[in-house]
Amino acid sequence: MKPNPFHVLGLPVSASDEEVAERFRELAVTGEQDAGALAEWAKDELMGLPETRELHVLLEAPGADYRGERWEDFARQYGRPPVAFDASSGRVEAPRPADFDLAAVARRLLDGMLTAPTVDIRPALDHAPVPLYLERPPLEVRDVLFG
Repeated sequence: MKPNPFHVLGLPVSASDEEVAERFRELAVTGEQDAGALAEWAKDELMGLPETRELHVLLEAPGADYRGERWEDFARQYGRPPVAFDASSGRVEAPRPADFDLAAVARRLLDGMLTAPTVDIRPALDHAPVPLYLERPPLEVRDVLFG
C-alpha cells in the first residue's frame, strides 16, 4: 500500500498544482531512484484526475504538517557529520572552583535564605484550631510545679 501523496511530497492538502510540481522537481533532483519514482507517482496522483486528488484529500489526516520531515530530509542531505568529542585536540575537563565566583554564589544563596518572608497571621488568629482564652492562662504555676 502506497502512502498518501501529500505525505510523500510533504505538502499540505491546500497545495496548488504549481507547488506540487515544484516539490516534485526538488525531490527528483536528489537523484535517489526510489524516492524519485515515489515522488513521480505522488505528483501524478495529485495532478491527474480531480476525483483521485479529492480521495487523497479525504484520506489525509486533518491538520497534517510535514515541515519537520522536510527539515530532516534537508539536514540529512546537507548536514555535517556529528562532532567526535573524543577525537578533539583538547581534552575537556570538568569546571573547577576557580572557574566560579564562589563569593557571589554564596551571597546570592544567603540573600535568599536570610530574607524574612512576609507573613499574614490574621487567618491563623481568626480560625485557630484551639480556642484562645485570654482570661486566665492555660497552666498555673502550681500546676507546673506540683503537677
